Amino acid sequence: MPTDLFEPLTLSNGLRLPNRIAKAAMTENLADARNQPTVRLERLYRRWARGGAGLLISGNLMVDRRFLERSRNVVLDDHTDMVALRNMVAATGDTPFLAQLNHPGRQCNRYITRRPVAPSAVDAVALLGSFARPRALAAAEVEAIVQAFGEGARRCEDAGFDGVQVHAAHGYLLAQFLSPATNRRTDRWGGAVAGRARALLEAVRACRARTGDGFTIAVKLNSSDFRHGGFTTEDAGEVVTLLAEEGIDLLEVSGGTYESPALLGLADGQQSTAQQPTPYKEAYFADFARSAKAASPDLPVMLTGGIRSAAAMRDLLADGVADVIGLGRPLVVDPSLPQQLEQGADRVDLPDYTMPKLLALAGESEWYEAQIARLADGEDPDPGLNPYLTAARFVGGELLRGLGEGPARRRLAGG
Repeated sequence: MPTDLFEPLTLSNGLRLPNRIAKAAMTENLADARNQPTVRLERLYRRWARGGAGLLISGNLMVDRRFLERSRNVVLDDHTDMVALRNMVAATGDTPFLAQLNHPGRQCNRYITRRPVAPSAVDAVALLGSFARPRALAAAEVEAIVQAFGEGARRCEDAGFDGVQVHAAHGYLLAQFLSPATNRRTDRWGGAVAGRARALLEAVRACRARTGDGFTIAVKLNSSDFRHGGFTTEDAGEVVTLLAEEGIDLLEVSGGTYESPALLGLADGQQSTAQQPTPYKEAYFADFARSAKAASPDLPVMLTGGIRSAAAMRDLLADGVADVIGLGRPLVVDPSLPQQLEQGADRVDLPDYTMPKLLALAGESEWYEAQIARLADGEDPDPGLNPYLTAARFVGGELLRGLGEGPARRRLAGG
């Protein structure tokens, strides 16, 4: 097993990563009012590419402009400005670049739609009153969404991306299908794990069918959604086996939802690593990554969440827990961190927030989004930004953009 973070990795489809550090996906919210890529996104990804990561993964590129994770997500559909999308990819130079494909399902805020969708008509997302109760998708709508993932992948290949990452984590639509807490269907899209995984597997197949040989198909999967009656680590293990059988090229392990934010280390009941060797204490999902590797040893695993020190990164690689280390927030605080790690840096420390739990989720998330905007404007991160202020600005901005841009977005979507 490698111990050097800067040892290359070649995926089964032939894509060569120059090192084992990946910039994990984080929402940018930097598209224009028509949800097209912008010069700011070019500037942002050029900076990350120059920072030395071996792999870049974009934030959410949405497959249906009626349902967005943020008001200024890039959307992949017939209206996509392919020149602008190609320019975004070109800004990264030779650094491998994957596009994250997503549909938010019930995690689409009420400023964008008053009627989000989900596998079943479950309760609204319980987060500061920002979400409306979803309606259940009809079977034909599920089929259409699956095909939209495939069409999104085709557009990404045309734009020059090296591949796509199908987002099935963090409580978005494909993760909602996986979880019995949000999928109570009795048709072919529900029931046992194989039925609940069908939407994800069909999305992967659609991406593969519409792209050429050598195009990377990756998946981001929850180890658990950390909810009572939800998606468990046992369920996730079954899904890993199914994904390995599909021949995906890379699996990223994460966890949690908006309501149980394990991705930020804030989830109730989040797995403890206190009994693990010291370097593993900071890796939120190391236990599941280890079991995924054991079950499917030929499937490369990217581990994201909580990893901050070079020692932990090296040990996770050396012990066969992961093949790639995913870093999100650390690369916002320091976009050149991979270069610094190569030069001997030991770790990166992030700001520590002492806020109520739900406010911490919103405040911390929007604090990093505000820092991403600074990078996109050619500025450096500002450690002094107030998280309460950035959260308030986010809510106000989403409200104004939802009211102002919603009609035009609905016209483009044909509804």
